[in-house]
Amino acid sequence: MTTPAATYKPGQSPVIVTAKFIFLALLWGSSFYFIKIAMNTLSWGQIAWSRVLAGGLFMLVVLIVSRQKLPRDPNLLGHIAVAGVIGIGIPFLLFPWAEQYITSAVATIYNGLTPIMTAIIAVYVLRVENFNRRQIVGVLVGLVGLLVVIAPWTLTEIGGSFWGQMACIGAAVMYGLSGTYLKKFVFPSGVSVRAMTIVEVGAAVVFMLLLTPFIALGPVTIDWTTIVAIAVIGLGGTGLAYLWFNDVLESWGPTRSSAVTYVMPIVGVLLGVLFLGENLHWYEPVGGAIVIAGVLIMRRQSKK
Repeated sequence: MTTPAATYKPGQSPVIVTAKFIFLALLWGSSFYFIKIAMNTLSWGQIAWSRVLAGGLFMLVVLIVSRQKLPRDPNLLGHIAVAGVIGIGIPFLLFPWAEQYITSAVATIYNGLTPIMTAIIAVYVLRVENFNRRQIVGVLVGLVGLLVVIAPWTLTEIGGSFWGQMACIGAAVMYGLSGTYLKKFVFPSGVSVRAMTIVEVGAAVVFMLLLTPFIALGPVTIDWTTIVAIAVIGLGGTGLAYLWFNDVLESWGPTRSSAVTYVMPIVGVLLGVLFLGENLHWYEPVGGAIVIAGVLIMRRQSKK
């Protein structure tokens, strides 16, 4: 079986789609670096709160300009809202919290676990897919990579670094659960990806507003680096990137567009090491490479 040919919407050239893919990798791959930058002036909760609200502001503008019609079915809205909370709200809390204790490079590597977690949840939790032999091998290889990154042989005590890593794993699980949940309960409805994204981000905004007294209050010091960081991870990574990814997904299909998962850790690790002076232990990039290898095995298609 070969990968289906790319299909482009009228007026959208292959060059534009490719450019969107490249910027997606840069935006999402750099988000962990900019979270670290924002932590110089904001708490982890304020970063999560600001990021989601900035993304919500972007989506509000998109809604007004595009006059996008949103679904009216209460059940469908509820399903999209659940996906927004577990796929945006919770992970965007977990990653800044985790980066109090681990480097941005390591957080980026853990984000690469998302396809592995998605596959496990799709098969064993929500039961929307079945594993073939190749996918089982890929998942097992990915889990070996996870074990290498955690490096249990280095643990002398369970401290902040360990829990930071667990928070990143939890975020990857939430991403996987959200995507699978959408596939089971939302995609069959035929709702447009733009309307779905607007509702998703809107639900995450409501979730963050409810948490305001617990995570967003406190002293705030804002400088130009904070503004740039929040703009990149909020307006860019939470707003624009979601719309662009949907365009790439529609044109290239899930297999080709998923390659962004392989590029993001490279971007995040390079930024953390080069500009933040973060140190990597040998097992962290090695484990990350094993995880990516597992994803590649899992998604490799046989040719006839």
